[in-house]
Amino acid sequence: MSRARAFLLQQVATRTQYDAARLVPDDQALDRHAQGRWVGTFSLPPTAVALPATPILIRGPLHFPIVARQPAVFEGSVDLPFVCLEGLGADGTGLRWATYVVVGSVSGERQFAAKVQPNGSFAASVVAPPPGQWSFQLVAYASPADAAADRNRVPVGHPWLEAERPGDVRDGYAVAYRPAAPLFTDVALDASPERAAVSGTLAAFAADAACAYALLVTSESDAEYAWAIEPAAPGAFRIERPRPFAGKVRLRLVELERSCARRVVGAVWAEENAAAGASAWPDLSIEYRSIGERIPAQPTAVVPARRDGRWEVALQPPGVGRVSLVDVGSKRVYGQYTMPSGLLRSFNVPAADAGQTPDDVYYDGFNDACFLYDQAVALIALLQLGERDAAAKLVDALLAVQNPDGGFPFANDQSVLAEHSAGFVRNGAVAWVCYALLVADRPAFRSWFPQRTADAARHCLAFLRSWLNPLGLLDGGKGRYVGHVLEPHYVVPWWSTEHNIDAWWCFDLAAELYGEGEHRRIADGIRAALERHAWNVQTGIFWQGGTYANGRSTPDGQHALDVMSWGSVLLERWGRRGDMRAALERMDHLYYVTDAASGFSGFTTFVPADGYPVGTVPSPWYEGSFGAAFALRNHDPAHADRLIATLAAAQNADGSYPYALRRDALNDINTFPSLIAAAWNILAWSGKGTPYPRLLWS
Repeated sequence: MSRARAFLLQQVATRTQYDAARLVPDDQALDRHAQGRWVGTFSLPPTAVALPATPILIRGPLHFPIVARQPAVFEGSVDLPFVCLEGLGADGTGLRWATYVVVGSVSGERQFAAKVQPNGSFAASVVAPPPGQWSFQLVAYASPADAAADRNRVPVGHPWLEAERPGDVRDGYAVAYRPAAPLFTDVALDASPERAAVSGTLAAFAADAACAYALLVTSESDAEYAWAIEPAAPGAFRIERPRPFAGKVRLRLVELERSCARRVVGAVWAEENAAAGASAWPDLSIEYRSIGERIPAQPTAVVPARRDGRWEVALQPPGVGRVSLVDVGSKRVYGQYTMPSGLLRSFNVPAADAGQTPDDVYYDGFNDACFLYDQAVALIALLQLGERDAAAKLVDALLAVQNPDGGFPFANDQSVLAEHSAGFVRNGAVAWVCYALLVADRPAFRSWFPQRTADAARHCLAFLRSWLNPLGLLDGGKGRYVGHVLEPHYVVPWWSTEHNIDAWWCFDLAAELYGEGEHRRIADGIRAALERHAWNVQTGIFWQGGTYANGRSTPDGQHALDVMSWGSVLLERWGRRGDMRAALERMDHLYYVTDAASGFSGFTTFVPADGYPVGTVPSPWYEGSFGAAFALRNHDPAHADRLIATLAAAQNADGSYPYALRRDALNDINTFPSLIAAAWNILAWSGKGTPYPRLLWS
């Protein structure tokens, strides 16, 4: 259990896929409530890396090689200024910016050509990719006609090659930093609103006789916009336009082949870095974001990166703070640090398991998802362990993510606490969070929290009460995805026994804590409805759930592990000990399995004998298996201890457990290292025969 504890605390920490540089705050206890200055240190990226530099960053799929003949969606971004910049072509010079395209090929055969968008992104789908190694080449075309005909390509930079970068694409995100030679001196800006100008001196540079050279002037506000492009020659220059600068000015010397910019020569000149003088790196900046309802596309503030390796920004609470070390010229992120929000990341998905379309996990960002049911179980585990600081931060985060209607989202990004997503709700997860907040409001724990959880719990109880149907059972919730489109107004047509078990415990504990008759009345009503509508008399166990329509309840004809494990704890509480024992015996008889390949044993999620499809994979499911150990604890502590020891054989080195030992695509069961199994490991080690009191369902 100690390793599971360590894993829980590890998942509180934020992560980053950008690790070429490290940013470390001086005070790592600062959180989203902090005010004033946020200060810390940063390291420079290495001066060289093993892989050749490429202007392309692949963001999906996360793993190569690609599985041939299976659909793949490719997404990524390219470095500035090799994008379709806004603003050019209307500046009166007659010079236009090129069209940039990423060409994806397999073994030299083109599979797609995706236009690079003004924000630097690209995307393409391939229905049946052929076998072979992939390459992605950024190319430019001097005219739309050339782009349409795929003629006169101008290659830009080194291609992204699978042969060089197999495996996790994020391993190639670490890029080298070598300060480029400064070419611009004595730069002056005339920011007149009627006719702005930039002037200065361009140093001599090594020119390729086959190429032309131009000065690219941009100004950055909500994005980097092209302001002017002019032919370049060493010596003094002055560029005027009858329009103001939109933001901070950037100067680049770009090398053109057939009118297409293929590289930046020397260092970019950045207005704010130049103003900082010799104390700052000329082409590195610290970007600060205050994360509220979303992660801002543009930084909240930007400051030059200081040569002494220190950074300092002004906090804007109550947003979660994020700082990044960024290349001013290319916008590459070298390193990043985000304040822990208090939420715990639910999964660590290996890139090889992420899939290759958005229908799979696919995105790196899934690793920042915090499922609210997981947070609730983790909070009870932290209370059990006496982890006051982590519990207090988690409670603070839960109070922040609670929706205005009293419910909770099904899942939340670890850093985006103010999103308040109410379009996809499942009432079982809501009930779990409500119960955890009620446990936190027990007299033994109230002093742990600056703000009592009672108000949030009462608000949540009212939300749950609003979902009671005429049977006295909670309906499932709302929202569904059709493809990748959320239908937030869709009402789930079923009720779940598991959800209603969760809700009964909420109202039962609320009645105990607050002594209000309404809570007891609702708990009694849920019990009566479960016993009447959710009980399978023939098998002597709860149905998995059912539907209510036209005044009639219809069971779904299925059972699952949780209605026996969780159901047995409820039956014991209700004094139905004979039914409790029958549930545990049935669980042991039908659901305990041994994996042939590994020899590992545990309880599986579903079985065909209880209504699930033939082809359901009988594999140990660790969240549910520790739930079974929890259920066995009161009845047979020795059996619970043996089961925990058996399950520990599958524990990963970091203290996590796989969600399940084997993937079951039929029932959407994955094998990812998971928070929830580790949290249940802790709960299973409470009560009789352990040093920890039982806080859950006690």
